[in-house]
Amino acid sequence: MKNKSKIINLSLIHIIMIVFLMMLLFPTFVMLSTSFKTFEGVLGWPPQWIPDDFQFINYINVWVGDYQFYKPFLNSMIIAGSVGLLSLLLGTPAAYALSRYKFAGRKLFLFSVLATQMFSPVVLLVPLYKIVRSIGLINTFTSVIIGRSAFALPMVIWLLTGYLSNIPKDLEEAAMVDGCSLFKSLYKIILPLAGPGIATAGIYAFIMGWNDLMFSLTFINEAEMAPITLAMSDFVGKNVVYWHEMMAAAVISILPVAIMFSYVQKYLVKGLTSGAVKG
Repeated sequence: MKNKSKIINLSLIHIIMIVFLMMLLFPTFVMLSTSFKTFEGVLGWPPQWIPDDFQFINYINVWVGDYQFYKPFLNSMIIAGSVGLLSLLLGTPAAYALSRYKFAGRKLFLFSVLATQMFSPVVLLVPLYKIVRSIGLINTFTSVIIGRSAFALPMVIWLLTGYLSNIPKDLEEAAMVDGCSLFKSLYKIILPLAGPGIATAGIYAFIMGWNDLMFSLTFINEAEMAPITLAMSDFVGKNVVYWHEMMAAAVISILPVAIMFSYVQKYLVKGLTSGAVKG
């Protein structure tokens, strides 16, 4: 009886998990289905979940046709790539110092760093706009990159501190005994061992830059410099929304993030839960 009851409980758990998974994946399925329909097919009733004739022309028209979506796609790559790189360049030394050196207020500082994630960029948007305008950075990628990096940096520091704290300090000390300097041991030993953590933090910052709308909407006014988050509004007309082409653009937009997140997800949880708050 116990085995039978256990099998029933496991079956119920799996059924519930499958139902929740289907609920989570349903919007993605609708997006994919809509991206392959004609404009008339999107408005048809009852809805046809799987089109009879897949309209691959939607993707071609979005990418190199009327919308030239490859341009905002490249703009987003520049912004997101720069955010990831800048966050790593600033966050890695800070995380190394926090993981290796003990000082008063270290734990408080770490939690303060994480607490900054609770603040919305909207709170600082007006003063940031005034600063950016005063130094002549309106309509530049630099303004968006700096603004987004400032909000990505705290999480990068938190993640990397957790990874670096799990690397034994004895490895560095042994390398120094063999003649390595601090910087050489960091370059030769610590950074290679922390490779997955660095990749995770960099991809996290990349995703934040890729999804940015607020800073781009505030600091960029020229259509040629618009990232994908701004370019999506091109599919909305005065009296109509071209859902089939918008969904094709959405599929293109999520591909880089989906590919990166599939790699980063297992390391992301590890970084959040490992030694970032060790004494």
